[in-house]
Amino acid sequence: MHNLLRLIVVCGLNAFALLLIALGLGRNNVDLMVPINMILFALGAVMYVLPTALAVYRNCQAAVWITLVNVFFGWTILGWFVAMGWAATGKAPTQPPTLGVQPPRAIPGH
Repeated sequence: MHNLLRLIVVCGLNAFALLLIALGLGRNNVDLMVPINMILFALGAVMYVLPTALAVYRNCQAAVWITLVNVFFGWTILGWFVAMGWAATGKAPTQPPTLGVQPPRAIPGH
């Protein structure tokens, strides 16, 4: 029951916000669009540096080169896709396998 009430409240608040934005657009009032423009700018900035973040997260050996391609050629769509593909398929340095402790052998007859 509480989840249904939360859903109704959230949907009502979203509908109210959408109504306010629609009224602002109808009045040609740019002030109501400022928060949306800021959110879209932040989302675009995060998407722009996503290949660099992926390369750093995967600890790629060519993370510096991926960052340079992303920064200087990322504004072109092709450059962004090249950097993203390079970061996604780049070879991450692997750690040598660790030797675990061998489980004890079972005693026959038990």
